[in-house]
Amino acid sequence: MFNLINVEYKDIINDRLEELYLLRKRTFKDRLNWKVSCKGEREFDEYDNENTHYLLGCYNGELICSVRFISMKYPNMITGPFRDFFHYTAPADNTLLESSRFFVDKDRVKSLTETKLPFCHLLFLGMINYTRAIGMTGILTVCSRSMYTILKRSGWNTEVETIGNSEKNEPVYLLRLAIDDDSQANLIKYIRRYHYCDEYYLKKWPVYL
Repeated sequence: MFNLINVEYKDIINDRLEELYLLRKRTFKDRLNWKVSCKGEREFDEYDNENTHYLLGCYNGELICSVRFISMKYPNMITGPFRDFFHYTAPADNTLLESSRFFVDKDRVKSLTETKLPFCHLLFLGMINYTRAIGMTGILTVCSRSMYTILKRSGWNTEVETIGNSEKNEPVYLLRLAIDDDSQANLIKYIRRYHYCDEYYLKKWPVYL
């Protein structure tokens, strides 16, 4: 069984938070070699705080994927460490969410030989469903060229706000991610190729399969 839920920072239990930070370190430091803040085997920073919501995707109780959400009215990655990447003034809009630390743990997914669930697309869909459910209007995120390609191919409608350069002098994209009906429908269509269920359940929040 797969379930995708939202948890506030203040409510997440310590064991699950430790697991989240461990998987983030494994993704962003060990695999991608990003310049991230690590302490031991955990990756976390000042944006993991009381203003943060996490979406947590678990398969049979094991954490598989996650993304971090912060309202644009609070300090976030776009107004913080990413601001020097772009010639851009981020809107202080309390109807927009900033997303960061998106990951799907490849090792854990590879070990799940009994399922072909498209966890990446389920997380994309969950981001749309959650944002709609709490009455927000869209999502801003910064991503690499490869992630931008994945987003476009998924059927999620995206708008490039601006393109900049990372600390590695590589192109990075600041995107506005739509939460429209077409994006939701495109992702649902893709997911149903691998796991057939009524569309009604895939339009709801939280997501349970």
